[in-house]
Amino acid sequence: MSEIVLKVEDLHTSFFTRSGEFRAVDGVSFHVREAETFGLVGESACGKTVTGLSILRLLPEPAGKIVSGKITLDGTNILELSKKEMRAYRGAMISMILQDPMTSLNPVYTVGNQIAEPVRQHQRIQDKNMVEEKVISALRLLRIPAPERRLQDYPFQMSGGMRQRVVGSIAMSCYPRLLIADEPTTALDATIQAQYIALFKDVQKETDVAIIFITHDFGVVANMCHRVGVMYAGKIVETAATSTIFKAPRHPYTNALIHSVPRLDRKDDRLYSIEGQPPSLLNLPPGCRFAPRCPDVMDICNEQQPQEVEISEGHSVSCWKVK
Repeated sequence: MSEIVLKVEDLHTSFFTRSGEFRAVDGVSFHVREAETFGLVGESACGKTVTGLSILRLLPEPAGKIVSGKITLDGTNILELSKKEMRAYRGAMISMILQDPMTSLNPVYTVGNQIAEPVRQHQRIQDKNMVEEKVISALRLLRIPAPERRLQDYPFQMSGGMRQRVVGSIAMSCYPRLLIADEPTTALDATIQAQYIALFKDVQKETDVAIIFITHDFGVVANMCHRVGVMYAGKIVETAATSTIFKAPRHPYTNALIHSVPRLDRKDDRLYSIEGQPPSLLNLPPGCRFAPRCPDVMDICNEQQPQEVEISEGHSVSCWKVK
């Protein structure tokens, strides 16, 4: 079995505002192994992106703060690093691909300049020809055609799918140990999305990079992820291998999410939807956070938070129904 690259233990991240404390990530724990893709799935505002930003220590300050927990990357607790030491980790050891490439890329700099920046910063290469070789290699890694010509292109001269590949080239230019992909396929059409997922798999095979794939699309999860953590209101409520999540989901929220996905082999008069809204992170309920929307709710669900139970090897659930 491959070694663990990242281990997150009991992570608590909050935003402190005039209204009070918003507990965006509340006791999240998981790990990612080398050459493994771990999916973080859930509705919008459940804490997926904040988890990724917490790992990178890129929370908006002063409101955002990691309250407690431990984030270990290759044996180093990165929460104990100074800001200067953490800057050396970002890009070199940990990279992130954001959802919209147009907000990630600077419109007034060429693609070549933007990929060259992390190469110069982290690999300490100043020779112009060597930097250019590294940039072309990064473009080739993401299967960008004619990379030598693309060096002088600006982001607006490229399609959305090609821009997303450029963002991937920047993230992988220093061959990091961990890549966090925050819904990178959302803005792409179905055909380009499938190509991008296949590209991710190829890049992972070539580099053995560990990937955290953040998404709300279970179709992407099925094609991309080895294991899945289902998030709801700042907590991971179920963790299992992808095949197990689809064949035998045990948490009512996981089951509801899977049933919300349209299927070609099933004719439905009306798409399934989860009733209600997630709770406010400012005023969380005392019991299970999914209880107000759960079809199987019991009295204890409204009174006490369920503890995580490992029902089989690698399959953990936080639900009072599971014993």
